[in-house]
Amino acid sequence: MAMADSPDQETRRFAAVRATSETIGSPAAVASAKRSPKGSLIGLILILVAIIVIAFVLLFNSLVAPNNSSSPVASPSTSESVEQTISESPESPSATEDQPLSSETETPRNRPAQPSLPAGASPANDAAAAQTDAGNLNNVYTGSASTSAGFAQAVRDAFVNHYLDTNELSGRVTATSPVTGGNYTMNCEDNGEYVTCTGGDNAVVYIS
Repeated sequence: MAMADSPDQETRRFAAVRATSETIGSPAAVASAKRSPKGSLIGLILILVAIIVIAFVLLFNSLVAPNNSSSPVASPSTSESVEQTISESPESPSATEDQPLSSETETPRNRPAQPSLPAGASPANDAAAAQTDAGNLNNVYTGSASTSAGFAQAVRDAFVNHYLDTNELSGRVTATSPVTGGNYTMNCEDNGEYVTCTGGDNAVVYIS
């Protein structure tokens, strides 16, 4: 019959598909399927390595940071050496040849600024030569040719120490001559304007 020999209309609309090695169990497909688990393993290993590196860095920073942040303690040796230097420094002398008495309680009161000295009085220090105001036992004069200016200043220093110790403007003092090197006893008397000290080898000293 004609209808039995002719193919079905639906069957003719689709061409027969031939099975090939690329579609059924091809080596490339099998190899691709085998490589996918290996790639996942490599990725997992890389992630683990990254985690280990990060953990090591964090641990290293936690150990090093406290040592860097600690501030050094200053050594006390500097301050101690300064204090020791100050304590060991020698004290300045309390009085010099031309240094006047500084305290009002140490300075004799009611004494003239320009006393009437004897005619033979000769200035023995800068204060006397400049005719500065007297009354503070700082102006020194020689009263004889045998009295040197240096010895007159030594007598003045000894007399000032005597006054500071006793608060007396008359008394006996001992002074060393810078010329002879000897010690001489001088008797000092105050007349209200100036002090006259005599002794030694005809030495005369006026202090005002």
